[in-house]
Amino acid sequence: MGKRFEFSPLRARILMMIGPVISAIFFGLGSCSFIDHTLKVGLSFWLDMIREDFMLVLSFIWFNMSLVKSIYRMIKNNLLLNSNIQELRDCYPELEEDWQNLNDADYLDKDLQVLVYGDHLICYRTFDIAYLPECSKIDAFMKMYRLGSRYKVRRVHFSAWYLDGSEFELRTNELRKFIGMNQKARKDALFDYLRENFDYIELETFD
Repeated sequence: MGKRFEFSPLRARILMMIGPVISAIFFGLGSCSFIDHTLKVGLSFWLDMIREDFMLVLSFIWFNMSLVKSIYRMIKNNLLLNSNIQELRDCYPELEEDWQNLNDADYLDKDLQVLVYGDHLICYRTFDIAYLPECSKIDAFMKMYRLGSRYKVRRVHFSAWYLDGSEFELRTNELRKFIGMNQKARKDALFDYLRENFDYIELETFD
């Protein structure tokens, strides 16, 4: 038997909270600095700055809007994670006892971080899931991420289309390094498995 992996919904929850929490820390530090400076120099200092440098004010507003959007996305993703965890537990009672039973998945790709357990396709680092008997189509697409100001990386993600026309994105780990891994070959292997075992699902790739 090969190496068994640690499956953890808590790890997925932490992963999606990293960005918003870091943003909130910077916002808190900035707010404290703003309040402290206001108490020292008075509100008139900021009014003069608004008149002299309006772009600075716009930047401050944009930053706060981005923070609110980030926190909203975190709350939304946590609610989705809770729903996905409950769906998996309802469908597979053995997962209620131990998530490591996912090691017995019918298909498992540790590099792409996806598995097929029963009738569910699972991106196990984010715990995004798709119930395959109700899927009409699954898309694979390369999503671009920027690392700093000079580097860009492409990472494969999936979208599942259900019979009612709704669409759900299946995110792989956005922080994972895919350097040295043939993502296309891994995706093709997954699609070959789905084509063989769920032949009613249309499979499509967008580069």
